Amino acid sequence: MKNSGFNKNNLFLLVGVLLVLFGLWQLAERVLGVWFEEIAVIVSFIMNIVWPLAIISGGILLMLAARKGSLNLPQGKKLFRSSKSRKLAGVCGGIAEYLGVDAAMVRIATIILAILCWYVIIPLYILFWIVIPYDTKNYSTWV
Repeated sequence: MKNSGFNKNNLFLLVGVLLVLFGLWQLAERVLGVWFEEIAVIVSFIMNIVWPLAIISGGILLMLAARKGSLNLPQGKKLFRSSKSRKLAGVCGGIAEYLGVDAAMVRIATIILAILCWYVIIPLYILFWIVIPYDTKNYSTWV
């Protein structure tokens, strides 16, 4: 049976990816020097405008969907961390199962939001990991 849980190989892979990204950041900073700082300022300026506009747009879309009654949230369902569709803790998989959407889309949205606003999304993900109960009815044997 395939081990789909978070094991040492996955941890080493994650640490390796983080080291490569950090090394690329350091290399770009040293090679590009002042240009890199100017690019970072431009990106920061754009993000300071785009991020609040994205939040406002999301809020408006959510209000419009709620007003039209097209927000079809599941009735009588409970939110669990997924045991079937898990990559790290099963949080994204559980949210996807609860909403009836593809788990990959929830993961992509989470990664994009974590890149844009890591100081909110990462603690929120950890909080969900702690607070949302694990789905024991679909408990797999990899543990």
